[in-house]
Amino acid sequence: MRFLEMLLDVFLFPGNLMLRKCGISVEEDGGLFRSFINMCVWGAVSLALAMYILL
Repeated sequence: MRFLEMLLDVFLFPGNLMLRKCGISVEEDGGLFRSFINMCVWGAVSLALAMYILL
């Protein structure tokens, strides 16, 4: 179970980092801003990895 919590922390790290930088609490955000940031970051990572593998 500890591994899954650690994996979740890593997955949500970019969004949580941006929330802290902007001074927004998780309760104030409601998950929208954090989800957007995480989607952008992990989407870019996935795209870069796919391009590296396929090209």
